[in-house]
Amino acid sequence: MFSLLLFFIITIQYIQSKKPIRTYVVKRENKLVGKQLSGYTVYDSNEKNILYRLKASSTDIDTMILTNYPAKNMIANIEGEWVEKVFNDTFTIYDKKSNKYIDGTITIDSNSWLANYLIFWNSKHLNTKRSSVGISTSVFSTYQKELLAEFRYRYRTRWFSTVVKYQLKIYSDYVSDAIYFLLVAIEDHRYQLYT
Repeated sequence: MFSLLLFFIITIQYIQSKKPIRTYVVKRENKLVGKQLSGYTVYDSNEKNILYRLKASSTDIDTMILTNYPAKNMIANIEGEWVEKVFNDTFTIYDKKSNKYIDGTITIDSNSWLANYLIFWNSKHLNTKRSSVGISTSVFSTYQKELLAEFRYRYRTRWFSTVVKYQLKIYSDYVSDAIYFLLVAIEDHRYQLYT
């Protein structure tokens, strides 16, 4: 028990000491109703400029498309099932270095009671660790154990409506930022539907 507590203290200190290289704000655009999927807008850290948009839909499969803004070029898309209890997702992200789209997968870590994710893209393995209270999620490289990004849930109520936002901090260029945008949207959808 003591070693587990010590591990969490060291992890928290490590996360707090690391400085992000980029910060985004991801805002949910509409309230989730039933199994309806929400769209998201990705802003710079000051929430002044729109950088990306995520459009989502759900028919036989759940789908999201990430476009850059204002050009509206497709940067990534994801298909699968994440709204239902089943979780099976594949995605494609444009890689600037190779100038091509690269496929990847997201699965749920069956050994984790917090429904953390395992991600594989461009020969790289990542995993998430969600806080026990569910307001923040950290993303690590699976083998190097390096903190790559973290996102934190925040909301505010204004005129009887709730604005849901996530602050996303990127600490490394290990993978495309698009992976983190997709993770924020999936986590938000699943959190809203199953809590």
